[in-house]
Amino acid sequence: MKVSRRIFLLLALVFALPCIAGSLDLSKRQSLSPEEAASLDQEVVFLDVRTTLEWLAGHVEGAVHMPYNKVARDYAAAYPDRSVPVVPYCSVGGRAQIVVDALREQGYTVVPVANGGYNELIANGMKRD
Repeated sequence: MKVSRRIFLLLALVFALPCIAGSLDLSKRQSLSPEEAASLDQEVVFLDVRTTLEWLAGHVEGAVHMPYNKVARDYAAAYPDRSVPVVPYCSVGGRAQIVVDALREQGYTVVPVANGGYNELIANGMKRD
């Protein structure tokens, strides 16, 4: 009984450490859950890749807007530092994944997609602007 309790406590600690530390190693992540994205406490560019109408209806506070079909052409000029984490999001995830692939092809090294899209980010604690 003592062994299983110790294993349980050890596992609980291992899985809780990212939450306790408040920081995730984004360089090793392909995607983030809405909860993880909302809990980030590091410098990151939240990139809203939805249409202008979607953006005007509401967006994550502090996010940058660039429609997904313009990112491959325009993002590097606006944000040349390819080491700054970029977390693209859209309504559900499809357009954001296209952007992730395009940015990685351009040499951006830390580009996890925000799973679930805008509504999930807001529902999980991100502020709306």
